Amino acid sequence: MTVVSGLLRSISRQNRAMYLKALVLFALLAGLLACGSERVLQGQISVTSMEDGDWESYIVNVGEMRAYRLSENRAYDSGLVWSPDGRSYVRTTEWVSGETKELLTLDEDGLPQVEITEITGDRELLLTNLDGTSQFLTENDVPDESPAWSPDGNQIAFVSGRSEDNEIHVMDADGSNVRRLTVSPREDWQPSWSPDGKHIVFASLRTGDWEIYVMDSDGANTYQLTESPGVDWTPDWSPDGQRIVFASNRTPDVIEVTDGTVVDNPETSNFDVYVMNHDGSSVKRLTDEPGSDIEPTWSPDGKYLAFASDRSGPLEVYVMNADGSNQEGLDWSGIPSEWTDFD
Repeated sequence: MTVVSGLLRSISRQNRAMYLKALVLFALLAGLLACGSERVLQGQISVTSMEDGDWESYIVNVGEMRAYRLSENRAYDSGLVWSPDGRSYVRTTEWVSGETKELLTLDEDGLPQVEITEITGDRELLLTNLDGTSQFLTENDVPDESPAWSPDGNQIAFVSGRSEDNEIHVMDADGSNVRRLTVSPREDWQPSWSPDGKHIVFASLRTGDWEIYVMDSDGANTYQLTESPGVDWTPDWSPDGQRIVFASNRTPDVIEVTDGTVVDNPETSNFDVYVMNHDGSSVKRLTDEPGSDIEPTWSPDGKYLAFASDRSGPLEVYVMNADGSNQEGLDWSGIPSEWTDFD
């Protein structure tokens, strides 16, 4: 402490706080290195963000901590996922080929002005290649969204409203040969393939409560994995095929009403990240912080998870170890959709 006190006396008062922060940071880093728990993140996380005023698709290099914008329009873009070979990606978009329209509006002084806006449509799936060429894989009058590539890159599962409600469909990677996989009285959402391509996990409202199910990749042999109050949502299959991560508000908030009665209310619960075995057993809660933690996705090596959280305010991308430890914000606003290891 004598050395530190002498150093503090020798620098200006203005810089003392900065110096103390540096000492604390150095001590934390030294502690991490000493216990061998330093985390080295690699790869790219696809992120949907409103950083520039509307929902756009970005890719964040977690090693360099740099973000690259992959869509640029005034329409809604989300859920970007890469083909297994890394040569193309597909995303949900409401963009309609760059068409615009002119609207006559009034400015702050009440004077007429012309505002140019982009024409948007219902949600469709847009494929973009690394050479910049693009093609719509779906074009119809109903929303198509939530794409997921098969591990061999030959098929894309997605959610479509082309039936009476939202059901899971699959198509060839060029948009042809569309087949419906689920037939249920209520919505089915968010497909995720098993690494061997034999099964698809998804969320469904078919029983009146959002639960997680698994089926064969041809739609046969549907099996319910979760059964809890609240919402079980956004399942993602681990790279080793053994676990499924998901978000849920199954742990209800405890509320004390005016007469002193204590009740559990799942409708007011925050979402947290959970993980379970691929057969639905051994459910484990990984996050338990103020705010909601949603949209978890695995790192390619299965060691880490990315997710979105509003625990500190606006939605931000966080990462943590696969066991829930060492949760850390990346200082990028938005919602992750996929973590890949492409350069």
